[in-house]
Amino acid sequence: MNELDAILATWRAEPHAACGGVLATVVHVSGSAYRRPGARMLILADGRRVGTVSGGCLENDVSKKAWWFTEGGKPAARAYDTSSDDDAVWEFGLGCNGVVHVLFERIENPQTQELLRFLDANRAARRGVVVATVVATSDGARAQIGQRLLLEAGGVRGGSLQGSLLEAELLTHTSACFLEQKSCLVHQADCDVFVEWVGAPVPLVVLGAGHDVIPLVKFAKELGWHVTVADGRANYAQAGRFPEADRIVLLGREDLLAGIEITRESIVVLMTHNYAMDVKLVERILPGKPRYLGLLGPKVRGEKLLAEAGQPLHGVDVHAPVGLDLGSDTPEAIALSIIAEIQASLRGRQGGMLKWRDAAIHLPAEETGRPAELVMPISESAVCELV
Repeated sequence: MNELDAILATWRAEPHAACGGVLATVVHVSGSAYRRPGARMLILADGRRVGTVSGGCLENDVSKKAWWFTEGGKPAARAYDTSSDDDAVWEFGLGCNGVVHVLFERIENPQTQELLRFLDANRAARRGVVVATVVATSDGARAQIGQRLLLEAGGVRGGSLQGSLLEAELLTHTSACFLEQKSCLVHQADCDVFVEWVGAPVPLVVLGAGHDVIPLVKFAKELGWHVTVADGRANYAQAGRFPEADRIVLLGREDLLAGIEITRESIVVLMTHNYAMDVKLVERILPGKPRYLGLLGPKVRGEKLLAEAGQPLHGVDVHAPVGLDLGSDTPEAIALSIIAEIQASLRGRQGGMLKWRDAAIHLPAEETGRPAELVMPISESAVCELV
C-alpha cells in the first residue's frame, strides 16, 4: 500500500482520530530533497504519523508544530531550508541541500474533507485527477492559502475556487497537467498555485499464477499498484495464494482474456511458463497496445513467441526477456528485477546505476508564470525552529 492509499485508509478507518489531525503536503521543492511535490503525511491527534514529507529529517518538527501552524483552523504553508552549510543544519540531519515548502491543513477543515473524499472516490474508480491548490498569496490576493479546484478528466468537480475568476485562469495549466501527467507550480499575479497530477494506480496484469508470481504481487502492492492475477488453472488462480491481489481471474477456454481489459495504460507480464498458451495470449494482448509488455524467459524464446503470434508490435513497449540485469536467480530477486524495470519504464529511465548518471536524480520542478528568481516566498525559513 502506497502513502496516499495508507492515508486514505486511515482516514476511513479512524475518522475521529484523523479529524483531530493535520495533513502535511509537500507543494514545492527547490534544490535537492528526498521527497518531491505531492508527498503527504497525516499527523493523527494521538501523535501517530502516516506517510512522510522527507527522508526523516523534517518529520519530527512537522509533527510537533502542525497544530500550531494551523492555529485558528486555517491552512498554512512553511518553508524548510535544508541548503545551508551551517554545522547546525547538518547536525540535525537537514543537509539535503534544498528548500522544501509544506502545506498544513487540519483534517476537520471542510476543504480538506472534500479533498480526501474526492481522492478516495477517484482512487477507488482508478481515475487520474488534478488538484490545484493555492499555496502562497500576496497582500490583497483573490484567494486564500488552501483554496483549491478538484478536477476530473471531464472538468471541474469541486473545490472552493469553483466559479471564481482564478478558476478560468488556471484551466490552461490544469489541462496541460492532465495531458502531460506532470505536476507544476503556477505563479499568478497575486498567488502561487500547486497544480498536482494524482495518477490512478498502475494497472498491472500478471498472466500466470505460479510460485514466482507471489513476490511480484507483493512488491507491486507495496507500490500501490492495482494488480490482476490470471491463470487457466483453477487450483492456481486462488485468492488464498495472492491475498494482496485486487483481482484473481480464471482464464477462459473460449476467450482467454474474458473479463480482462488490456488498454494503453496496462502493464502486462507473462509468467505462465507455457509456450503454447503464451502465443495465444500475445495474439490477444497486442491489439490492446499496452504501454508495457514483459515476457519471462530467454531472449530467443521471446523472439520466437512474438514471431509466431504474428501481430504488429507498433506502439507496444516489449521487454523480452523481462526485467533488469540484476543477476537474479530466485523468485524474489526476479520479481525485484521485473518491478524495477517497470518502474524505470514508467518514469522514462534506463534503470542504470545512479553513480553513472550525469543529470540530477530528480528532474527540476516545473514552474510556469514568473521567472524563478521572482518566486514569491511561502514563508520565512524554518531552520531556526528546527535547531
